[in-house]
Formats: sequence, C-alpha cells, structure tokens
Amino acid sequence: MNYAHVDVFSAQPLSGNGLTVVFINKEFDCQTLLYITQEFKQFETIFIFPQSKGGYPVRIFTVEEELNFAGHPILGASAVIHRYLYPEQEAVEIYLTVSGRKIYTKSERMQNTYNVIMDQGEPQFLLTVARENYQDIAAALNINIGDLHEEYPVEVVSTGLPYMLVPLKTNLGKTKIIIPNFEGLLNKFGAKFVYLFDPQLLECRTWDNAGNVEDVATGSAAGPLCAYLIKNGFKKLDEIINIYQGKYIGRPSLIQGWATEMESGKRIFIRGEVSFFGEGELFV
Repeated sequence: MNYAHVDVFSAQPLSGNGLTVVFINKEFDCQTLLYITQEFKQFETIFIFPQSKGGYPVRIFTVEEELNFAGHPILGASAVIHRYLYPEQEAVEIYLTVSGRKIYTKSERMQNTYNVIMDQGEPQFLLTVARENYQDIAAALNINIGDLHEEYPVEVVSTGLPYMLVPLKTNLGKTKIIIPNFEGLLNKFGAKFVYLFDPQLLECRTWDNAGNVEDVATGSAAGPLCAYLIKNGFKKLDEIINIYQGKYIGRPSLIQGWATEMESGKRIFIRGEVSFFGEGELFV
C-alpha cells in the first residue's frame, strides 16, 4: 500500500499539521487500521478506499480512536488524491465519504503546494453554556474565570464534531487541561473537544481530552469558530477569517474560513494549503 506524508495548513513542509494518507488496497479490520495509525504516530491518519458512487470512502483515526469527521485529514487526503490520481489537472473537485457523510472539496495545484477548500456544511449551534459553569471550565484549563472574555459567550457548535468554544482575553499561553476527567466535563455540555481562542488575534489552542498532546491546527474546530463569530456579529458573511494555531508548539499554521448564504442555509467553508513531505510503501 502506498502512502504520503503531508503537512496541512502550511505553505512549506515541516510546519503545519502533519498527516499520513494511506491508499487502501485490501480489507482491514478496525484494530489493524488503529495499529497502523499508532505506528505513524501522527495526530491523525486517513485511509482512502477505491472510488465508489462518485466519491472516495475514507476512514480517519487518531492514535486512540476512529473519528466520524476531521478537518485537516479531509484537506490533506484531497491534495493527495489530486496529486496521484489526477496529476494532469490544475484543479479538481473531489468528494470524500466518511461515516456516511459526503463532503465536497476542491483542490488547486499551486507552485509548491496544493490549495484545498472543504465545504463543512451547515453549522449546528448546540448550546450556550450558562455563566455559572465558567468557574469550573476555567479551573479545568489552568486559568482564572477573569481570563474568559466577558463579551463573548462560551458555546458548543458543530460542523461534524461538537466543540466547546471558549473565548479568552488573557493567558491563552498558560492554558492546559489539568483535570483527569476533562472528557466528563465536556460531556456535560454535549461537546467532544474544547477549542480556546483569543477573539482579537484569533489565535487558538486545543488538545486531546487527556491534555497530553496539543493539536497543531484543527480544521474541524475552525468551522464551528467561523460560524460562532458570524452568529454573534463579530464577523460577516463571505468575510475571509484567518485563524492561527500551532504557535505554542513550534508549528505555526494558517486556517482560512468563511460562511456563505445558500438556498439550504449558511454553509461553512475551510481552506488550507497542503505541502508534501514524503511518500512510501507499507508492507502490511
């Protein structure tokens, strides 16, 4: 099986969010796919299956579990499909199917990278968190309640994965998950992960729920953040929103997003550059 190693949300290799993209040529059970992901030790690995019904079925794994959606693997996989399966085309529209959901992407070949756009669909605003919970949230993140931005609400928003969006006016660099059952706190609000952001600079941070590994750049969270900013009047429809992540772990990344009004409602789009680092073959 062939694979590519790419860096997503970066104009050059060795920055952005690393990803392995594997072309699957035979059947594997879930546990084997998880073992392969753990062998690569990337934050996520995406497996591409042969094209079916106009789209490419994919499965996405972290080193701990399978996900029903993720942002940077979708963008990275689209660039890899473009490079290896449509090498003569400057731009190509690609549909990826994950957990029964068909996702539209468009990849454009640039001079040294691929520029990929993903349609994340219509956002779901699941919950506005009551202020009486702010103290517990702040304490779990190693900050004080006064670090939370009083003009921006804490909300749970999803475009595939539900994130609790926590706006901070100070001490973003100090944040970390410091309680053992942080996942239990998120479950209380119907969230899968947390996404912290500085509303002025739009710098962001997130981790796995044990707080052990900080994610470099989170496309599945950037979509909900764009929807949140527009809903609350801080950004406008069709305005390009630049989101910065990875600063605190030496992997600076740029995520771009926007919302467009369509007949089906507001839809969120995320864009990122994909750089190619390497390729290889698996003997499994």
